[in-house]
Amino acid sequence: MGRVSNDDAVIDTLLENMRNDPNPLFRDKAACALAHDQPHLTEKQRVLLLEGLVQALEDEKPDVRNIASLALQIQTGQNKGDVQTWKTWVAEYRENIYGAP
Repeated sequence: MGRVSNDDAVIDTLLENMRNDPNPLFRDKAACALAHDQPHLTEKQRVLLLEGLVQALEDEKPDVRNIASLALQIQTGQNKGDVQTWKTWVAEYRENIYGAP
């Protein structure tokens, strides 16, 4: 899949592939790229990546929920458990990067 470059479109494409590619192997590969291969992201792009992973925790496909959870754990070093806790955490993370709304 390649590195996540300093381009929002790459993040969006990998998130889309992770959630919707018909082949589970390609969904997994996209999640791996999001979890491991993003040295050029800005903090604001990292927010987009984390928000996309948190949204994927509610996907209808169990494998997507699982790989999103694993990618979040790799990205953050944390295991928040339930979706609502992750949503609260990512909202606070966004606020720390962008400032209060």
